[in-house]
Amino acid sequence: MSEFPEVRTSQEISSIHSESIEQKRQELLKTAKRHGLFAEQTLRCSQELDLMIIEIQEKYSPMREIAQF
Repeated sequence: MSEFPEVRTSQEISSIHSESIEQKRQELLKTAKRHGLFAEQTLRCSQELDLMIIEIQEKYSPMREIAQF
């Protein structure tokens, strides 16, 4: 067993959460078509997608794992 934490590639991270991100992205596109790009619903959905992505990046960041040593 290695003393270093497992570092995941961006491709591995993407595949882990790609389905939920894609669902939110599709929701965003539908909302934007229905309500317009600057509608409150569209902006809220966009922010939710942003937060999902940020949470995934933070959770799987190699720097986060290294900093825990």
